[in-house]
Amino acid sequence: MQPTILVIDDEIISRHTIEALLESEYALVFAENGEQGLKRVQAMVPDLVLLDVMMKGMNGFEVCRRLRDEFIDLPIIMVTSWDDPVARNRCLKLGASEIVSKPFKRDDLCKAINRFL
Repeated sequence: MQPTILVIDDEIISRHTIEALLESEYALVFAENGEQGLKRVQAMVPDLVLLDVMMKGMNGFEVCRRLRDEFIDLPIIMVTSWDDPVARNRCLKLGASEIVSKPFKRDDLCKAINRFL
């Protein structure tokens, strides 16, 4: 049985890219925003969450904080195109397991995911 990964990203292109890169190895579930992502985690508790930092409405920082309040051991990999050490540090302080930079390569993303599965 494939591990289940919840992808929370408001950009359809990013969701399609992640799907194309990972669908052969993982069972993927998608959420289009932070609120929807939180509801999906409650309903299914995935093996891992891939979480975009910059989203409209509830951003990835807030989603990560809320997930950590309830799901202490859930691996959360935050993905961002920011090359800002302050933002990256904030992700880690909020409980991100790891941060992966966009654009990412399949091998790099799979290595990050497999470290936590």
